[in-house]
Amino acid sequence: MGTFRFRPKTFGARHIEILLFVLLWTTYAYFYQSTGTNEAVRFDQIRALVQDHTLTIDKYCFNSPDLIRYPPNTGHIYPNKAPGMTFLGSIPFALVCITLAPFRAAGLPEWIYWHVVAYATTVFAVSSLSALAAVATYRVLSRMANDSYFAAITVLAMWLGTLVFPYSTLFFSHLPTGSLLVIAFYLLFELRDRSGTNSSRVVRVSLAGVLIGFTVAIEYQAVLLGVVLGFYFLWITLRIQSSPREKLRVLGLFVLGFVAGASPLILYNLNAFGNAFYIPYESYAKPGASFYSTYGRGWLGWQWSGLSNFLQALLSLFIYRPSGLFYVVVGRWHIYACNPVLWLCLPGLAIMLWRRTLRPEGLLVGGLLVVYLAFIANYGTSIYDWGGGLYLGPRHLIPLLPFLALPLYFGAHKLRWVFYPLAAISVFYMLLGTATEPRIAFPFGDITRDLLLPDYLTGHLAENTASLFDPAQRSLTSDSTAANLPKLLRVPGHYQLLPLMIFWTIGGVTLRFLTDQKQQKFWDVGNVALFLFAGSIAAAPIVHYALMAQPSGPHGLLAKYYRNATWQGEPADVRIDRAIDFDWSKRQPYPAPFSVEWTGKVIADREGFYMFTLAADDGALLEVDGKPVVDARYALFREREQTISLSHGLHSIRVRYFNLMFGGSVKLWWTLLGRPRQILPNENLVPETTPVPAGF
Repeated sequence: MGTFRFRPKTFGARHIEILLFVLLWTTYAYFYQSTGTNEAVRFDQIRALVQDHTLTIDKYCFNSPDLIRYPPNTGHIYPNKAPGMTFLGSIPFALVCITLAPFRAAGLPEWIYWHVVAYATTVFAVSSLSALAAVATYRVLSRMANDSYFAAITVLAMWLGTLVFPYSTLFFSHLPTGSLLVIAFYLLFELRDRSGTNSSRVVRVSLAGVLIGFTVAIEYQAVLLGVVLGFYFLWITLRIQSSPREKLRVLGLFVLGFVAGASPLILYNLNAFGNAFYIPYESYAKPGASFYSTYGRGWLGWQWSGLSNFLQALLSLFIYRPSGLFYVVVGRWHIYACNPVLWLCLPGLAIMLWRRTLRPEGLLVGGLLVVYLAFIANYGTSIYDWGGGLYLGPRHLIPLLPFLALPLYFGAHKLRWVFYPLAAISVFYMLLGTATEPRIAFPFGDITRDLLLPDYLTGHLAENTASLFDPAQRSLTSDSTAANLPKLLRVPGHYQLLPLMIFWTIGGVTLRFLTDQKQQKFWDVGNVALFLFAGSIAAAPIVHYALMAQPSGPHGLLAKYYRNATWQGEPADVRIDRAIDFDWSKRQPYPAPFSVEWTGKVIADREGFYMFTLAADDGALLEVDGKPVVDARYALFREREQTISLSHGLHSIRVRYFNLMFGGSVKLWWTLLGRPRQILPNENLVPETTPVPAGF
């Protein structure tokens, strides 16, 4: 059996691993995505387990529709998902709750408290596990190739240039599954080193079995990947130079570890469903149930649909827009892509299969791909099923990605001139997806063209508005419940990536120094390229903002307040209001009746369909470009909305509001189709400078 020998651990080698972990973990912690339906139902069960010591989520089921009732119609409510993320997140969740208890008792608002809990749980349960998996993969690659520099570059390309990046900031199950599996692979890979002691072998084998078993509790289909890893372990065990009795002992330890890791799932099923092997998705396999069109066919949605459908699924998963993993489109001035750096996995896998010393790991990666794709591509009937809904990419494939770092290394090493630009494109778009909103809920023709790039250039970052345990869904920042660290500090959107790019530059230069002993000059080609890459990412939205900025002056709308309800006579007050977002239920600007007229220009950052929403007590009317758009004159306390198409640039706007008696309110929102709703922001408003003719 071909073996790999560890080089002695050096002071620099250990620091490379620490730097990789800190660089990745800090990058992931830079972003807070709030929650969606997938994550919220998991937090529901964690809260029920930690606070109420129960697995049922009857008390918290308002957070998400991803639920089942067992027994049907009469039983308790449970998540429709495997329970592994509940167990994985419970410890950090409980520790954070204990830490925040004094602040909560001192008056920390509940809705802020739950945002902090959700953020910290994600950072410590998902982000840290992802960074650990990156370090484990780096160890494998540096040992296989005896090249610490390019091994580190490959790991960064995988963990920052693929779906691993955005999903390291989300409380989803896919990345923890892949992370635990690749850590288990690292432990098994070390068995190929004959220098290990019997005690270390026992620990590695047992822990690898536990990790593989536990992944089944996180993602049911992970059992397929676990079986392939089991064959890899069996091959290693058969070639260990030891007695048959010792080999049987090693196999027994692995099996016992697997059973121990899977036991939480079995115990959960017995407690909740009275059936050790029950899968919640079985409840959808009955006629009339939700998602019956998917789960009513074959075994829980899986059945062979023919070669033609299989190939169509593969093309949708990897090539086709809007969410193909490999897709890349070159336009006249732009390149739109998802994870094109993964194209280099194909020649890399061929190299691994060709070389005798690399062949076992090549067969492992190939086996993982074949088995998992055979399942995913025959699960359901559309990209919604194969890819897991309309997301930034096909999220169901994420458990495979950490393993693809192996063939990526060998393909990239042979084709460096292709690797660097493809890696830069991949990292760029994964950064944009993470910084804006990785949960794409609208079927864009091209996600990067229609959503990521425009939002990045205009500084619209962290756009999710969903909340957790807060029915009011109050915004954590000015327009969203998601955030990045500068946005929490009210830094304008076009500056919010600048601190991260500075951090990347410092971390990248330090990493190159530790891994490249021949590097003598600070301003070498690699460092210059890194400065240009990070600097361009930080500078583009700043330059775009400067080019699009209006002449200096106040932003907002010219407001004229009248002491009557008909905008007649001379106004009682004329001023600039920052936005139309007023609640006069407790204190009115003037005794009723009164009226207000706001006039000016609205700046459309980009061409598209905009939905305007107006709510008023007692009534209001919105006009854009001189035409009535939303009429809320006769809709007391009710929102009225209308979608119109706006070209890029300035458009005239007028809002007329009246109040007849008692308290009042008026609010004006807008939504670029597919984005979260927000109060029409101050920076998009330019006040009128000349009187506007009256007339309603």
